[in-house]
Amino acid sequence: MNNASSYALPVIVSVVLHALLIGVLAFGWEATQEPPRKMVPNFVQAKLVTMEATVKKKTAPPKVDLIKQRQQQELKRQREAKAEQERRAALERKKKQEAEKRKKAEADRKRKAAEEKARKEKERKEKERKEQQLEQERQSAFEEALEEEEELLDARESSQAVMSVAQAIQQRIEQAWSQPPSARNGMVTEVSISFVPTGRVVAANITKSSGNAALDRSVLNAVRKVEVFPEVAELAREEPAMFEREVRNTQLIFRVEGLRQ
Repeated sequence: MNNASSYALPVIVSVVLHALLIGVLAFGWEATQEPPRKMVPNFVQAKLVTMEATVKKKTAPPKVDLIKQRQQQELKRQREAKAEQERRAALERKKKQEAEKRKKAEADRKRKAAEEKARKEKERKEKERKEQQLEQERQSAFEEALEEEEELLDARESSQAVMSVAQAIQQRIEQAWSQPPSARNGMVTEVSISFVPTGRVVAANITKSSGNAALDRSVLNAVRKVEVFPEVAELAREEPAMFEREVRNTQLIFRVEGLRQ
């Protein structure tokens, strides 16, 4: 339709010019009354050719390729869609990376918190263990000291009791002893005496002679004469362990003193 409109105007102009030319020729023919001359249409033809040439020089507007345009639009839409998809994918990756980073940071925090808790718990238990060990050592030391003190007291009491029994045995033997004529001051005889828990003597032997046989025999005779020692029986009854340990087998040192020479 646009092409038809562009060619209509030159055609109308050409028709009008031809009409004017015909009118002028007709008017001039009647005014001069000259004999008709043969028309030479060269000018008109040249004019027309020139006009046609002028008309031909006009270029038609370019035709719009709708298919190509749609293809370009589709490509543009695809590029934009791809760019949007890539943008969303990049955003999604970024979110995922940030989520993983937060998750890892939270896991590290929990791990460190657990390790710190375990360390503190270990330190607490170690401290409690050391305190308990120290308390046990203190208690043990106290008990040992108490036992040592009790043992010392027991030993002291035992020693005193044994000495008391030994003195009683010594006195009873001295009271029952008959001085032999050959005995002299300073003579010493050691006697081993074996008792039973009733205080009875079951054996008596000289373990170290005084060098005077008469004195040695007199000491053994005195032991046999006493025969039963009540102090030994009392100790065996009250302290049987002490009797077994200290008195059952008694070493007695008999020293001759205070004799008139």
